[in-house]
Amino acid sequence: MATQNPNPEPSAEPAPSSPETDPIIQQAMEEFEGGLARVTGWRVRPQWDTAAIRERLWDVVLASIALVVLSPFFLLAALLTRYKSPGPLIFRQKRLGKHGVPFDILKFRSMRIDAEKYLREHVDLYRRYVANNFKLDVWEDPRISPCGRFLRRSKLDELPQIWNVLRGEMTLVGPRPIVPPEIVNYGIYAKRFLSVRPGVTGYWQVTMGGEMGYPRRVVLDMFYVEHKTRTLDIFILLKTFPAICFHFWKNRKSAKKESSKGD
Repeated sequence: MATQNPNPEPSAEPAPSSPETDPIIQQAMEEFEGGLARVTGWRVRPQWDTAAIRERLWDVVLASIALVVLSPFFLLAALLTRYKSPGPLIFRQKRLGKHGVPFDILKFRSMRIDAEKYLREHVDLYRRYVANNFKLDVWEDPRISPCGRFLRRSKLDELPQIWNVLRGEMTLVGPRPIVPPEIVNYGIYAKRFLSVRPGVTGYWQVTMGGEMGYPRRVVLDMFYVEHKTRTLDIFILLKTFPAICFHFWKNRKSAKKESSKGD
């Protein structure tokens, strides 16, 4: 005859559910995403990335100030663009933004109107363009106007990118935006590189004047992505103007050499 256990063990109670496991809460979170709801005592709240909000406010405030302070330079660049160079004032080119979303980067036009078509029609010029990390020296690019060379050397042609910042396509400090074919140079780091918004200025520009090619450029870009802080951003912003002055002086010396060769 089977004996009964005088002290039967109490049946195990089901573990309390959590928002991650309870299907009712999961359904409510999907239905009320972006709002507030109460389901079995849990409150569903919209998730806000406070760091991204602070960074966006930082960009909008500083870009707005820069737009006002640099307005005389905007006027100067506009006049130089139109001087003996009819056509649109702004040049647009497709670049890769955050998460690889393409956008139109804005620059004061420093070239002839059909610059992109001209480049692809001249095979040797296009090969040099690709071999030189998708850019040409201002003194060997026949598409650039005389005033355009000054805009390039002084970086005044980059000023409209402040509007890219206000539109949320770029940030003040970050890796420089690249044309789509360039992404192959980043290899396994491509996804991480595209995880941040491109910048008007960046670590690559202030350390090497934006003249270092691949793969060293990848190293500098990834260093910034992995060590991005507000302190580093301020450091880069403070070094940007001296870097532009040095770049202008260096290009001026190159211009003198080119003119002496012509003589």
